Amino acid sequence: MSGSSGINWGSVYNTPIGQILQDLNPSNFVQLTDQATQSQSTSYQNQISQDKTELSAWGTLQADAQSVASNLSSLANGSIFSQLTSTSSNSNVASAVDQSAQQGSYTISVGALAQSEIDSGSAANMAVTDPNATLTLPGSTTPIQGSFTIQVGTQSAVTITLPSGGESLNSLVSQINNQSGIGVTASAVQNGNGQWVMDIQANQTGQPITYTDTGVSGQTNGPLYYLGVVSSDTTAAGSTQLSGANVMQKASSAQVSFGSTFNSSTAISSTSNTFSNLIPGMTITAQSTGTTTISVQPDISAMTNAVTHFVSSWNQWVKDTQNLAQAGTIVQTGAGASATYNYVANSNQVLTSGLPTSVLNQAQQILGSTRTGVGTYQSLADLGITFSSNGTLSVSSGALSQAISSNPSAVKAIFQSLQSVMVTGGSNSDGVITGFSLGPSSTIGQAEATLNKQVAQDQNSVAMLNQQLSNQEQQAIIQYGQWVNSVAKESQQYSLLSALFNTGTSSTTGG
Repeated sequence: MSGSSGINWGSVYNTPIGQILQDLNPSNFVQLTDQATQSQSTSYQNQISQDKTELSAWGTLQADAQSVASNLSSLANGSIFSQLTSTSSNSNVASAVDQSAQQGSYTISVGALAQSEIDSGSAANMAVTDPNATLTLPGSTTPIQGSFTIQVGTQSAVTITLPSGGESLNSLVSQINNQSGIGVTASAVQNGNGQWVMDIQANQTGQPITYTDTGVSGQTNGPLYYLGVVSSDTTAAGSTQLSGANVMQKASSAQVSFGSTFNSSTAISSTSNTFSNLIPGMTITAQSTGTTTISVQPDISAMTNAVTHFVSSWNQWVKDTQNLAQAGTIVQTGAGASATYNYVANSNQVLTSGLPTSVLNQAQQILGSTRTGVGTYQSLADLGITFSSNGTLSVSSGALSQAISSNPSAVKAIFQSLQSVMVTGGSNSDGVITGFSLGPSSTIGQAEATLNKQVAQDQNSVAMLNQQLSNQEQQAIIQYGQWVNSVAKESQQYSLLSALFNTGTSSTTGG
């Protein structure tokens, strides 16, 4: 079949009119009817696409400009140029994190590290050869029952109760470790005799572990006594006693003193290896015993990175402006008297407005200017920051670090001066970047508002044209049916006349 109507008109009407019907099917008929309206719709859609591309380009330049403004404002704020950092001459002994300590050097000696208490069941009053077997009284098959409490430091005591049917050593270890807030870790350990014992270690350093142990009627002592974790002189069945632990490692605090030699009489203690009260505004973590010198000094690296971030944001703004808003560039070939210059068009250009390039050039002039009266440094060039031929900035890291190390306040003053013109613009006006990119009244804000309004209008036009197309298609189908009926009648008359003509011609020839 041919045509969207699904009818082979050539076979229905074997005449020239049938061929006309065959060639002009409903789809072609509708297409001819809609051609003008469809062309209008396509034109609007193309314009919408172009406007959205321009909106995206303006958005890119807005983000670039605001990034420059943000980085410049951070440098002008000056807090970055007051940052300090701390270093340890022997980080194996101690490390330090500075919050607000005074600049200077502090020599400290670590006399001892904090330790957590470890209690061992190595002196158990029963032999456990299978950690998965039910714990029973010595020389008996009766399961050990009862309960005990564990308390670390001043935390709340936690109670562990053995079930009436007893449980294995591994099961008891799991019950302790799964108990919320208990503050210890239990483990089943096999000793050199092949027997299994239970060890308990505090999860915190410098905090002692205390226990109570309670047996049940008919059993002389509590579970921990039989396991050898605690010792007790109490023998009354079912009693609760405060039990002394069989300590393998005693809880102890870390000890640090000032000076190159540890002095216990002036040492400062901490239940952990972290000291927040040793040097005001600094947190020190002891790593091992020994001596180290903590130095607090300006954080040159952080300051340099902040300036580098500003330079990177500027270079991105330059790159995007040249890519999106410049029609082309002049390319030089050769040098001196033999140099030639050729214009190269920019195929990526989206914005035809000259404002992005104009604002960028204005900003570049400000950044490259000499800022008189600001102090020791009066230009970015004094900081090792210079312009390349394409408008981007490059940084001499050595010169920048030297400037910051010598006088960070003077470096800050340069950026404060630039920020006042580039961003704030004074008390009654916007800065260059602010006027270009911030708010609905800015250059970009107005451009985006105009484009968004145009997009909305064009979208409404497309919607109206689509409705018009729908109505036209329905009307075209009706008209096509009427036309087919008319053509069919004409075809019948053509066939009748053709038959009569052929018959008359045949009779005449035969006579």
